[in-house]
Formats: sequence, C-alpha cells, structure tokens
Amino acid sequence: MVLRAEIRPEVRLAWRGPTMLVTDVRGELGRGVTSTGLWFRETRYLRTMRLLVNGRAPHLCALGGQDARTLDLVYVHPELEQFGGGGSGLARSEESLASDGLPHRSIDVRVSHAVQLDGLESRYVVANRSRRVARLVIDVALDCDWADIGDTIGDREAPVRIWARAVCDGSSLELRSTHPQLRYVTHVEAPGASAHQSGVRWTLELAPRDEVVLPLRVRAIDFEDALTGEGIAAREDALARWRASHVVVDTTGHGVEPLVIAAALEDLASLPLLEGRPREWLAPQAGLPIYPALFGRDALTTGWQASCVDGGAMLDAALARLGRLQCTRDDPRIDAQPGRIPQQVRRGPRARLGDGAFAVSYADVASPLMYVISLAQLFALRGDEALIRPHLDTARRILDWAHEQAQGGFLHYHTRSSDGPEHQGWKDSGGAMVHADGSSARSPIAACEIQGYWFAAQELLALVLWMLGRRGDARALWDSARDLKRRFHRAFWMEDESFYGLGIDREGRLLRSVTSNVGHCIASGIVAQPVIERVVERMFAPDLWSGWGFRTLSSAHPAYEPLSYHCGSVWSVESTTIALGLRRFGLDRRALQLADATLALASLYPGFRVPECVGGYAKDEMPHPGAYPRADLIQAWNVSAIPGLLHAMMGFFNVAPLDLLTIDPILPTCLDRVRVKGLRVGRGVIDLDVWRDRDGRSHFDVTRREGTLHVVRQPPPESISVGIAGRVRALVEGLLPS
Repeated sequence: MVLRAEIRPEVRLAWRGPTMLVTDVRGELGRGVTSTGLWFRETRYLRTMRLLVNGRAPHLCALGGQDARTLDLVYVHPELEQFGGGGSGLARSEESLASDGLPHRSIDVRVSHAVQLDGLESRYVVANRSRRVARLVIDVALDCDWADIGDTIGDREAPVRIWARAVCDGSSLELRSTHPQLRYVTHVEAPGASAHQSGVRWTLELAPRDEVVLPLRVRAIDFEDALTGEGIAAREDALARWRASHVVVDTTGHGVEPLVIAAALEDLASLPLLEGRPREWLAPQAGLPIYPALFGRDALTTGWQASCVDGGAMLDAALARLGRLQCTRDDPRIDAQPGRIPQQVRRGPRARLGDGAFAVSYADVASPLMYVISLAQLFALRGDEALIRPHLDTARRILDWAHEQAQGGFLHYHTRSSDGPEHQGWKDSGGAMVHADGSSARSPIAACEIQGYWFAAQELLALVLWMLGRRGDARALWDSARDLKRRFHRAFWMEDESFYGLGIDREGRLLRSVTSNVGHCIASGIVAQPVIERVVERMFAPDLWSGWGFRTLSSAHPAYEPLSYHCGSVWSVESTTIALGLRRFGLDRRALQLADATLALASLYPGFRVPECVGGYAKDEMPHPGAYPRADLIQAWNVSAIPGLLHAMMGFFNVAPLDLLTIDPILPTCLDRVRVKGLRVGRGVIDLDVWRDRDGRSHFDVTRREGTLHVVRQPPPESISVGIAGRVRALVEGLLPS
C-alpha cells in the first residue's frame, strides 16, 4: 500500500484521556512548532522538552509508536559530519572521533514516551556501543508556560505566557505558575539526575557495551481538580473494562480496507476524555490536536456511530454529561437558553479566567436535537427503560425549547453572543450559509438539516414514548413531526434542481444553493418519499460528488472553494450519516458506492486516519483530495464513522424493546467476509458471519446466540426498493440453513 497524503507533517501525537503530547518530527517540544507541548486539560504543562548529549542534540534515526499513547524514538550520537565512499557512512575502517572524544555513532539513545492520564512517563535507554569508556552528560531541557491550546493554533507563539518559578530538590523539579489566579504546577521526577532551573541532568560513565535506563516522570497538577492516584486507577479500570466489552470484528478482503476497519476500532478505544463524574468518563473528546475537549454534537455523533461496537456505553456517557450541563437560564453572552445543551466545554486557562468564548458555549442548535435522536437510538439498542429514564426530562426540555424558538413553523438560529459563531447549524463557520449568487445569508436562518434533526427528534421520541406507554405524548409528537415534514417540502423544495434549498434567511428567502446538508435531511427522514430518488441522484452529480465524498457546496457555485471549511470541502463524517440514510430507504447501489469511497479515502492517510475535513478536489484532479488548512489530525467522529459505516453495510435495525434485530447485509467489493463477535442488542449477544458470494449477494449466519434476541433478515422498514414479495423472500432466505 502506498500512502499518498499527509497533513500536519510537522507534528507527532500521543494521548491518553485529557493529556496529549505533541512533538515536532524530532520528538522534541519547543523548537519552532508553536503547538508542541505536553497538554493537560487544554493547558500546556511543558513548553520545552529537548534531549542533549554532551551539550548537542543527538541525531534522530527513527520515530514511531506502538499505540495511541506512546511515542518511541531512536537517536545516535555523535553523528558523522563527513561521509565517504559516496554513501552515508565511512569508506574506511579507521575509528572516527567527534570533538567530544567519542567515536561517531557510538552512543544510541532509545526514548519511550508514554502519556498518562495526568502527565508523561519517559524512559531514556543510553547505550555505549564503542570499545572505550564513554563519559556522558545527558540533559533534558524543560520549561513551561501553561498556554491555552486555542492560542497555539497559528504560527505565532502564544500571546500570553504565564511565567514559572522553578523549585529544585535533588532529582525533582517543580515549576510553579506565578499567575495569581492560575496556580498550575508541573512536577518532574528524574531519579539519579540533578535538577536545575532549566531541566534535569545525568552525569554518566558507561563501560564499553554498557547501557543505562534513565526514567523521567512529569505530572500535571491542576489547582482546581488534581487527579489522585485512586482517581486515575478507577478511570483506567473503567477504560479497560469498556475496551474489553467491545465487539470483535474480523474482516477479509483483497485490499487495505480490512486494515482501515481494524485501525478505526483501535483508535476508537483511545477517545474517551475520562473527565467529569464516573458515568461520564467514556464521553469522547472531539479531536486532536485542536479539540481535546467535550463538544456536544461531536460527542453524540461519535457515540451513536460507535454504538454497534461498545453497546452504546460511549453514547450513554455523552448523554449523561451533556444532560447534566443542560442550561437552565438565559445568558446571551454564551447563547444560553433554558433547555439547550453545550456546544463545547473548555478547560484551558482562558476558560478558567472567565473568557466566554473559551468556556462553556451553547451556540449550536444541532446538539440539542441530536441529544434527543441519540437517546432514542440508545433505547432501540439497549431496550432498557431504567437506562434512558434519567435522560427523558432533558429531552422534553430540549423539545420545549425548540417549539418556543420556532418562527413561522421552522426552527431558526440567531447568535446573540459577540464571541459566538455566526452560524449554529451543521455548518458553523463564517460565510458557510450562502445564496445562489454567493452572497452571505443573514440570520435568523432556518437551515434545512436543522429541520431534519427536529423532525427526527420528534418522530423518534414519539416512538420511545409509545413503547413506554405514554401514548398521548407520543401521538402529539408524531403529528407535529408529520406536519413539519409537509411544510418543509413546500418551503424548501427546488423543482428545477430536484433538490432542497440550504435554508431560509431572515427575509424569508430560500437559499437556493446545492449542498451536502441535504444528505442529513435524507438520513433524518424529512425528505418526501416521492422525490427521494431524484434527490439522491442529484447528490451524486459530479458538482457535489467528488469521488471521495460529498462536497459541502457544489463546485458550480460562485462561492465554491475546495479548501474552505464548509464551502466545498468534504467531511467524512457526513458520508456515514448519508450512507445510513441511503440504506434506510433501500438505495443500496449508491450506499455501496459511498462505502467504497469512504474506505478508499481513509486508506490514503497514515494510520488510516481521515483528517477533520479534506479538500473538494475530484479524483481526476489530484491523487488525493487536499485538505482544509490546519485541519485536525484526528477527529473523533471520523474515527467512529468507520464502525458507523460498518453498521450501515450490515443493515442492522435494532428493536431491543421487542428483543428483535433485523439484518440486511450488503458488502462492498473490497470486503469478502465480516465476522462480528459479541454484538449486543438488548439482553442478547450474538456472533455473526457475513459473506459475499460470487454474484455479489451478501448472506449471514448467526454462529452463536445468548439470550432471547430474535434475528431476522429483512430490508429496512422504509425501503422504497422492495415490496411485500421481496420482504417475504428475504425472510425465507434468512430462515433457511446456509
């Protein structure tokens, strides 16, 4: 396999919960790359960490890592300065000495960094490969500034630096913040070293062929909520138990796609933020290195996409934490209104100092509705009334807020905060909501996908309430959703485009722009059934479909920019949402096309990690799609998009309250077989074997079953491509032995 694309090549990452290590390509901190550092809760506890051997930087030979939390490096010292024989070494066998008297390349240093929940454990293995005694001074230079991660996104140093006061005691160094309100502490332990104000030093004398291990431990101490040993152990135990509960997915195929799926499942297990109350620990962070924090819709989307892997545990944690933070007051400074849930929750220095733009913000109308949708999905998966009951009041308050905010029958957004984003729908960047002529729309705006989320929230909660016996409330929500769907089609439909408009602006004008937002409408179910196929075919037209996914804005639009955030880029997370919508309505050929493209996109990148958003260039324009400038390297919902896509391909339809799982698998051409072990729906656990035959048809066997779960082959209930005869045929095939 050839990796053909890479973003942020200047940095390397490792992370664990709220802690993140960002190094340059030499594995160092603080040498010209502004975002490097040891970060804890979005605060930089180490700004500089640099290895020196006899006062010089050793030569880096290799850098890697065995998992998400580690970085492993190999250095050599002293490096050659002159080479012979036309190669990169010496042409003759005489010993070559450096200025410090050591033979060239005679000292190797293996460095292993392991990120901990509260800091970093490092191990320096120094080996003397020469035939003479080596006298060495090993320095690790250290300093910190406790900068806010939001201040290091660009190329300039953080504008505000908190100065440190160094306290040395033998082999320990404590860097203490001098800020009167931000009493951060970075504690360093280096057994066998002598600490000084600028770092730690080991003085060594190594016999020939000898080596020594030098440990270094850095602990980030939060003045408000320091992690204790007991708290760390409890979190690690919860994380281990959660990981052990995951389904096991074994795939075979003739390309790299099985590796893509395996890598996504491995990365998924590294995403929990492990913050808040115990039930909330598994709520995921949004992404790295820019968004290692709780973002409402990111956490919910990541949770529901991953639910087939972890039984909804991550989703339940996100619901718990976001529900606890549901707003109960009106505060225009942070766009807070009773019933809304957070768009983001930050914990960096700016948030601690009360900067509204960097603390809790409610400037998002998508997150509240996604909360309700996610709650219904969790109930469908688990069927446990006790599990969802604590969240029902939160959901009711969200829908009360939505009805109160609706204008003219649609849900609008309008930012009141001077620090908040202009747009609060799926597209939340400036300039994202545009008219057909390229001009920007002004709020209040009723975005098309927001109406879809509102429709789905009402429809799905109606089904939940019906199952719980609250028939009157269920009917009211169902009727409201049906009415919204009818009004939506009348107001947003563009007959000449066979498509829906992007939104309605404050003057009541339809934004006649062709965008990927409509894919969300398909998935939500708000699209009128008679036009679904027309809408889908329009989405796959070459101005919107790039071959890697759907452009956020048609390439024929005056405002199209392939490297913009929301005016032409491609978001992998949308592909999974849209694939689920295509399968929901039986449009399997297009769903397979989208699945193939999504897996192919992931195969382009190191670690098979699709960046936050990629460019809109078509496959015939470039061998890779490009990327948005400063796109996040690892985005949680792009990681979970792969298991979400697998869910779509398996055709899982969970009805846990009835002990029922329907399956209708379709495998893309890149996958021959998928084995799933430990799939949990309600009180049942099953193993599945799914394969594609020579004719391209997919089949399955239930190879193990625990509990009372009924597994039936059936196309999705709303499929428009199958009639009664097709459903009977699928049912019979599912009952016959393979």
